[in-house]
Amino acid sequence: MYYGPPDYYWYRSYYTRWWCHPYWRYTYPTWMVVDLWFPAYPWYDYWYPPYRNGWVWVSGYWARGWWHPGYWRPIYRAPRHYLYVPGYWHRNTYVEGYYRSERRRGWGWVDGYYLDDGNRIPGHWRPQRAGPDGYMWEPGFFDGETWIDGFWRPEYRSNYRWVSAYFDGDGVYHGGYWMPLRDQPGKVWIPGWFDGKEWVAGYWVDEGEYLSADPDAWEPPEGADDGWDEVEARGRVVLDEAILDDMPEDDRPVALPVEAVDTDVVDEPVDRGGDLEKNTIDTP
Repeated sequence: MYYGPPDYYWYRSYYTRWWCHPYWRYTYPTWMVVDLWFPAYPWYDYWYPPYRNGWVWVSGYWARGWWHPGYWRPIYRAPRHYLYVPGYWHRNTYVEGYYRSERRRGWGWVDGYYLDDGNRIPGHWRPQRAGPDGYMWEPGFFDGETWIDGFWRPEYRSNYRWVSAYFDGDGVYHGGYWMPLRDQPGKVWIPGWFDGKEWVAGYWVDEGEYLSADPDAWEPPEGADDGWDEVEARGRVVLDEAILDDMPEDDRPVALPVEAVDTDVVDEPVDRGGDLEKNTIDTP
């Protein structure tokens, strides 16, 4: 019923999330939200943020009667083989931008955009091959270290509605999930999640049981990690461009955090590209 992206050696284990309490397996801690030290008013066209070391501010603009808020862009050029994906605003929370690979075999890049209600459809990779009839692509996301691929989901489900994914103010990514249309008094809905192969269905639990759950004290049952391949911890390792140059194209990381690559300072005008030609880059 659910069709996933190509497998990776860590993919299945990462998505099963056996080490997390089952109530919160649809959430993913990330490093993608900027901790602002000032009040932010990105949805007002007169607002301009204070100086941020290592970044320039790209001003927002009006288009077709809707305000598109500004974003930060690094003063360093993108590493070879990569392009910068601008950050964006979810209400007053700023989700950091990152570098993505220029090309990816079998995939196409979809630029991000704001909906009329201000919500953002982030940029994402989408398979070039069409999905099954009646299904739509649920985009993946960058968790600050690794690009997490999306999956095909049914466009509609009887008696359910789809709740879109988002980053909250603490940098936690809440994956999209199916929510029943009817509430059950005294119950809390535990969202389902995609485990890399199939959709794990959500379910109801008693409200008291949910409120008394302690995710920090929870331990997975014995055997939950069977099949888990011990892999080197994925950390924020700074890569030299020469290392990326030597990698085969299919082996390069699909996405990189901005500070993870050692490159030179931009010494030429920044190419804004796409719909952003309407913008101007304002230096502080």
